[in-house]
Amino acid sequence: MSIRPKFAESILNGTKTYELRRRFPDLERGTVVYLYASSPVKAVLGSFESDEVRYDSVKELWKTLQPQLGIETVEYDTYFHNLTHGVAIKTSRVTRFTEPVNLQQLREEVGIEPSQSFRYLPAEAEIELSRLAGAKAPIE
Repeated sequence: MSIRPKFAESILNGTKTYELRRRFPDLERGTVVYLYASSPVKAVLGSFESDEVRYDSVKELWKTLQPQLGIETVEYDTYFHNLTHGVAIKTSRVTRFTEPVNLQQLREEVGIEPSQSFRYLPAEAEIELSRLAGAKAPIE
């Protein structure tokens, strides 16, 4: 999942416990989501498991989840501009990788290209990504 670096860091340090999306990803509870921090970082920094996935009105998501979103009102309104509904993905079992996996490694060693939003990885790519990252236990 591509995400701005400051929001990736907020998820990894536990101050953001819901990730927002403009469209609904088909995620089952327990799906491992890899955090690709976009430019200027351009690296996978860690992962989390999806917990609750909420599809609701933009107003209701803000009203009920605001303290857990790690985003200011202006950024939120800009992100959801012209939309009536959005998605909030609850994070659990957050893991910061020992070694970030940079864009060149993703392309050359894992064989994937990061998407602008999210994409599903084949099992072989997940194994290689974990190997390169020196993944450690989830942050609890």
